[in-house]
Amino acid sequence: MKGVLFFLGSVFRWPVQNTREFVLLHFYLLGIYGLTFLMKNIGLDFYNFVFTAGLVSPLGYLICKGLPLDCLNYKAAIRREISSQN
Repeated sequence: MKGVLFFLGSVFRWPVQNTREFVLLHFYLLGIYGLTFLMKNIGLDFYNFVFTAGLVSPLGYLICKGLPLDCLNYKAAIRREISSQN
């Protein structure tokens, strides 16, 4: 339960601490939704692939840029956050 509360707190702190990243992520997601909607209305059949690839690609990009693979381990995340505050 402590892990869930920690990550919930991190989600609430993120928009305030990194507003630019928060806004860019949401513009990206809206762009993917808009592109998928447009492709579906035009009649292109691979709009499902574009939607899936568009949503998964930021995670792949972050992993390539150095996102730790233990990012969902709350004990490791707490240690990283405490060390970044000092």
